[in-house]
Amino acid sequence: MKTLLILITTYLLACGSLSADKINAASAASIVEALHKQQQVNPPVFPLEAFNGGTQSLEDGLRLNYFGYGERRYTHRFDFHPAMDVAHFPTEIGDITDETGESWQVRAPRTYLKKVYAIQEGEFVLIRNQASGYKVILKHTLETPYYDNDGQPYHHYYTVYRHLDSRSLAYLDGLAIKHTGDSRATHKDLFGKYVFAAGEQIALVGFPPDEKAVEIPRAHLDFSLNLFADPNKGPNIRNYALNPLLLFPPFEYANPRTYTGKLPAYQFVVDPSSIILPSKDSEHGGFMLSIHARGQSADGQPFATRYFVLNSLEFVLRNGDRQLDVFRIDRHRKLGYDTTSYQLMDNPNRSLPHMITPVGEQGDVYKTGVFLPRAWFEKNQYDWSKDGSVSVRISSIWADYLDGHSHSLTIRLPADD
Repeated sequence: MKTLLILITTYLLACGSLSADKINAASAASIVEALHKQQQVNPPVFPLEAFNGGTQSLEDGLRLNYFGYGERRYTHRFDFHPAMDVAHFPTEIGDITDETGESWQVRAPRTYLKKVYAIQEGEFVLIRNQASGYKVILKHTLETPYYDNDGQPYHHYYTVYRHLDSRSLAYLDGLAIKHTGDSRATHKDLFGKYVFAAGEQIALVGFPPDEKAVEIPRAHLDFSLNLFADPNKGPNIRNYALNPLLLFPPFEYANPRTYTGKLPAYQFVVDPSSIILPSKDSEHGGFMLSIHARGQSADGQPFATRYFVLNSLEFVLRNGDRQLDVFRIDRHRKLGYDTTSYQLMDNPNRSLPHMITPVGEQGDVYKTGVFLPRAWFEKNQYDWSKDGSVSVRISSIWADYLDGHSHSLTIRLPADD
């Protein structure tokens, strides 16, 4: 309860045009199913080189991601982080030398200039320099298509690799010369004409230059999964970007503290003692949601997993014998968020159910406050003189495809005397 009170104070183009309004529950399920099939038929390669060289294992890669997918506080603004940031030792600080010879102090210096790999076979679409550094986009063909609300099939998805060092251009220029046999060829001659194999090097890790003015830059790879052909457009990213974990083997649902497998395990836990009942006299009620996540190091020791797989919360409000409302927070479809602009995201609608997750390292247990505002009850003309309830379903990105990737609870609301 104390932690909750502290928190209180503190798609889209593929082969046609797919827009966010075509993504309902059925089409979102179709997308998840298609990508789940993709990683089963085409086992992915982790996109970052291991610290000691060679391709990083999925076990280590999935265990060491720094940020999760979803809401985050970025300096002075709130945004919806559509990717996972991949880096070794993200809290380590050291000096690196860029291609101009200038020295920079960065976090995760040993990640700088590590090789970046294609996670699956993909066509080279482009490399472009923007404020966040260079980015590479690959186009991938799905084994089975996903379908929009009208039943139209879509056969491709895109992976994007951001914050790349500019020496990636020299590497790709050399690849173009080798591929074409033309000494004048450049990386542009590969656009739409070269297909990277799974695990083939595509670039080198850099750091986002736009961080220089606000903090110590962090050398890392920003890796995202998209279903639109132009992931450069900010509105596309804000409106619909999929959790990139869908391209990797799903987490086990287990007790992370006793789990002995290699890939990380996770578990949703709601402590009954953290539940604060909503009432007509309180601003809001809610509860504390804990996501227990843990992996295992190469020597068998437990290790905190630095992201979690919470995707959605669905709330069903009942009063007496009536169902008054169903409200859903969904990170895939951005339901429960106004993503029109960063400014609006800075000012979320606190009159509807919402959640707040603290920023930063949380070890192997992530705490998220879930809030049930009195205003939501009033909007639905809730009668406090009658018994009621709020049922909550907490789901991961693999819910409904694998057993155990959801958790449900019902908060009973006795009538006021």
